[in-house]
Amino acid sequence: MKNMTLCDSTQYVHFLSATENGRVHDKKLADEYALYLPAGCVLRQDLGLLGHAPAGVTVGMPHKKPPKRELTFSQKIYNQLLSPLRIVIEHAHRGIKRLHMVQGTLRLRGEWMRYTVMVVACGLHNLRVRSPHRAFSHP
Repeated sequence: MKNMTLCDSTQYVHFLSATENGRVHDKKLADEYALYLPAGCVLRQDLGLLGHAPAGVTVGMPHKKPPKRELTFSQKIYNQLLSPLRIVIEHAHRGIKRLHMVQGTLRLRGEWMRYTVMVVACGLHNLRVRSPHRAFSHP
């Protein structure tokens, strides 16, 4: 089971898609949930969304190493500059998974129940992110 999330630089989750079967490709999922993003914003995505480029949005995606070849120096530098920006997304995913029900196999029946658990996990993560007592403060 998988969901598509959209978060900002403070790790606040703004969008959570419905729970889908794990066999659905990420790009197909992103195209199905067409989001309207403000013009000029930067969308950082991984290689699972290769080819997904909403209109008016700058896409920041790392370069993948070609088979049996190396990345160019400029591609390596770009990936290194993009890495600290992408880690925010990974930290948001980890914050959602603090609710251990989300990490393992959920044996509750029904898609609605699985989606509800994910919504609760995102809500708890957002509460923690917006808390004034949070140790991490984003510049």
